[in-house]
Amino acid sequence: MTGSCVWICLFVWTAVAAQNSSRETLTVLYPKIGGTESLNCNCPDHTCQEAFWYRYLEKNNSLQFLLYYNSAGTGKHGELDKDTMQRIKGSMSAGSKTSYSLRITGFREDETGIYSCMFKTKPVIPVGYYIRPGVNPPTLQPPTTKPKKNKQSCKICRPYTPEGCVRSILWPGIGALLLLAVALAGTLYYFSRLPRKCRHQFAKTNQFR
Repeated sequence: MTGSCVWICLFVWTAVAAQNSSRETLTVLYPKIGGTESLNCNCPDHTCQEAFWYRYLEKNNSLQFLLYYNSAGTGKHGELDKDTMQRIKGSMSAGSKTSYSLRITGFREDETGIYSCMFKTKPVIPVGYYIRPGVNPPTLQPPTTKPKKNKQSCKICRPYTPEGCVRSILWPGIGALLLLAVALAGTLYYFSRLPRKCRHQFAKTNQFR
């Protein structure tokens, strides 16, 4: 085993350990059994000339090299069985950034695990994929909306009816005016029943105050 291969193996194991401990950062995919997925591995610039695809299978806790692919469009599979080789294909697109893709068809249930890539000449760990064939994706719950509070200032108002607020203010005011009118009428009636002499003395007394 050459020094380059040893370095690559150590780097891959480090990448797998990092991604396995923080799966919340991985993109989770739920392909059907026999389904197809296309994975992307983006280089930060256009200097990535070679990419290695690998996967970490949960079933037997094994690390597998899937495919080597370079910018010239040449690829080479790892030590895989013939069926797996036929189901895995690589590609590359160049521009302001270099992007490598891996297309996997005919997913099997025992292929659950972490899939990712690495670049030979650039020590970066692209965010990988957590693929779970045959597993139903979780259903998202609808967002809950908080009920709007009633902003009416009247505590005895009917809810959501401005008419109730107007009535609750109007009727107490009318009642107060009626009580005032009754009191005034009673006072006038009381003084109208007094003799003139008493009324004259009462008026005279008020003048000295």
